Amino acid sequence: MSKVGRNDACPCGSGKKYKRCCLERIEAEERSSRQQAEAERLSEEREFLDEEEEVHEEILRESEIFTRVDHLSEGVLGLIEGGQFDEAEATARQLLEEFPDEPLGIERLGDVYEARGKRHEASEQYRRGVAMMDALGEGHYCDCCRARLVKAVRRLDPHGPALVLGRDPQ
Repeated sequence: MSKVGRNDACPCGSGKKYKRCCLERIEAEERSSRQQAEAERLSEEREFLDEEEEVHEEILRESEIFTRVDHLSEGVLGLIEGGQFDEAEATARQLLEEFPDEPLGIERLGDVYEARGKRHEASEQYRRGVAMMDALGEGHYCDCCRARLVKAVRRLDPHGPALVLGRDPQ
């Protein structure tokens, strides 16, 4: 269909010129249609940006959690190295309290017991850490971390119940 000129007869059959009859209404409909399409596009873009913002906020939260876990964990190791076992144990317990689903807290408590010469208590903590990792399933920890704990149990409690090493990437 060819475009109707402003001075052509109106296609509605009124006999009037198009500019004096339906032009304004049709242009308004076209404007409205364009505005509607633009509003839909902007709505979709806003939805996309909101989803992206949620993803970035989650990454930031996870990063902050990782930083806090790492800070507490390094604190325990530094206190052990400095011979401050009571403070190291308190920090390890704080790590466990703040992040109960994090096996690293259990491992750090085991490190404190091991540094104090409490082999049995240390091996029990390491066993707890391995059990937690096994319960979490693959992808929630690295194989070398689990292997490190299994080897520590074997070293500290060679006559106790054996743990399966699993994949050891080292």
